Amino acid sequence: MQANLEWFRTFKSIYETGTLSGAAKQLYVSQPGVGLHLNALETYTGYTLFERTSRKMVPTERGHLLYQQLQHSLHILEEIEGRFRRKSGADRPTVSVGMCVESFQQALEKHIPSLDFNLIMQFGENEKLTELLENGGIDLVLATQTKSSPNLEYEPFASEKLMIVCGRNTDLSTWESLDTGNKSLLLHWFQQQIWYNTASDMRLLNQFWKANFGLLPEFVPNYIVPNKFSIIRCLSAGEGLAVLPDFICREALASGELKVLWEGYVAVENTMYFGKRRNSINEEQIKFLQEKLHLAFASTDPQRQTHHLQGEL
Repeated sequence: MQANLEWFRTFKSIYETGTLSGAAKQLYVSQPGVGLHLNALETYTGYTLFERTSRKMVPTERGHLLYQQLQHSLHILEEIEGRFRRKSGADRPTVSVGMCVESFQQALEKHIPSLDFNLIMQFGENEKLTELLENGGIDLVLATQTKSSPNLEYEPFASEKLMIVCGRNTDLSTWESLDTGNKSLLLHWFQQQIWYNTASDMRLLNQFWKANFGLLPEFVPNYIVPNKFSIIRCLSAGEGLAVLPDFICREALASGELKVLWEGYVAVENTMYFGKRRNSINEEQIKFLQEKLHLAFASTDPQRQTHHLQGEL
């Protein structure tokens, strides 16, 4: 187990303020995050550093000793940080948000220049982001799965529909005469096509295939590219197929760069959730981001969106 410098910074703030809430306000992080840092540091050192009382965190002898040893070094680091930090008046709250990179580029990136608070973006899959949320490393997460925890709350806010799309130059002459009701013929046709997928995520392709055919794809994508926007750009300039969510390719479909080839025998949809910790000290900033994301994810078919979310609730 490796120590994290933030654990020691958190310890110093708890020692000086006397409470977890005071340290959270001083560091502009959540109170659960402060508690997680302290627990991690106590596990790392093997000692109880504070006696917990109803009103105050009282340092133990080990706590006093650690503070005396850390105080000078952390003070020097804070001075260095202050000299290199751009002076901008009052301290700004910092919010950490996790989502896939495509959702960020599509929905949130354009709002960054107008924010009056600091924003740290983290990208990854559901499991990684949910773990960071639970451990206090993220304030707000966009996820398609939820995790039961007394400290977390999830709110459904949008849905994404999966579909097979194709580039505008794709030869569809054999598709137009194909009996799509014959699964064997359809699977054979799909296996003969050029397919795109992202470098780290086969999840959407596998989900669509299992929902419609009861099995995983029996082909390997021809082109593995960094993200879904790379797929859209490649398809718009050539031919090929990909499974993409409607939200990501909405603009490309509207402009004619992509075409919807097939939506499946059954509709395959994922509910999008806002995940956050309860009683965050950055609730105002989180609500602002939620409002912007709500607007960006608003479906072109509001009735389908409303009906779906009511079903989830």
